[in-house]
Amino acid sequence: MVRIGVLGCGYFGAEFARAVKEMEEAELVSVYSPGTGAGLVSRELGCERAGSIQEMMEDGRIQAVIVATPNYLHHEHVLMGAEAGKHIFCEKPFALDLEDAREMVKACKTAGITLMVGHIMHFYPGIWKLKAMIDGGEFGKLLSMHIQRTGWEKRKDKVSWKKMQDQSGGHLFHHIHELDLLQWMIGVPEEIYGTGGNLGHQGSGFGDEDDVLLLTARLPGDAVASMEYGSGFRTGNHMIRVNGSLAGAVIDFQAAQIRIFRDEGEERLSLFEDEESETAIRQLFQRTDGGISYGSPGERPPQYILSALRKELELFVQVIQGEAIPHGYEDLFDGTSAVRSVEIAQMGLRSRQEGRPVVRSC
Repeated sequence: MVRIGVLGCGYFGAEFARAVKEMEEAELVSVYSPGTGAGLVSRELGCERAGSIQEMMEDGRIQAVIVATPNYLHHEHVLMGAEAGKHIFCEKPFALDLEDAREMVKACKTAGITLMVGHIMHFYPGIWKLKAMIDGGEFGKLLSMHIQRTGWEKRKDKVSWKKMQDQSGGHLFHHIHELDLLQWMIGVPEEIYGTGGNLGHQGSGFGDEDDVLLLTARLPGDAVASMEYGSGFRTGNHMIRVNGSLAGAVIDFQAAQIRIFRDEGEERLSLFEDEESETAIRQLFQRTDGGISYGSPGERPPQYILSALRKELELFVQVIQGEAIPHGYEDLFDGTSAVRSVEIAQMGLRSRQEGRPVVRSC
């Protein structure tokens, strides 16, 4: 039995607590957040509400901590967990700075604890199958990738920290999933050029993050990539194209499917294994710009997120209990996925801000 504390009780944090509560191999000891969320979750699930972060870290019953606090606090909280000797599951984005990310990984390794980053798309069955095809050589030499995660953000009565550049990192960090898939499938860009800015969302009811981001990248092996991110696109989309010398694929999140194109014809894969998840993601795109959607405290994530969230937590608990990390998931535990995705986001943001191409430093 792994005894767990949940740090942060917002949209995802509350759901992590619910998932832990339902697990046979885990026990939810306590939750903490500075607002009202922890009290609500504590009453709902019948667990303790810690009085402070330090109290949770000093609680000898707690073996592992789930860090689901706002993005800009991950660095501080992961280091606190490592110092306290707690195993750590850190929600994305792992950090908002490359050196911070490296420091976090090093601290966890020095402490001898298990660290896992919450890159949930590794647990989408269709994406896993596509990665296996690429690794197996079915796509031949990888030539290019194109990412779109775009939509239009409406004016809000209350502006969340998620819309503030210094707190969320902006779209490249807060919606880092696709950059993680880029490094997972092809590698970290050797050079990135980005342009854009906050072009259509100034003033009351909006944050200060860039709402249009257009990036091009030079990748290992002469491959290239292009990326479109932001909430300044009236014609939004959420998709990824991967092209190789032998095959190509389109990951269509709105349709919940992956289309594979080869000389001999087209093959279609479901993004998820269950019909409920497929229905949930289609419904999300019917009522909102799913590519740039943000959850709010009190909401419940859609089924496709809940299914993957439970899978990643189950794996986290299994590894803490001494089971071997399954093949293909090592990068979620050794810091590779965490650090490389942050590196790409930082390169892209620096290029946009400085108005010049940014070359990878190592």
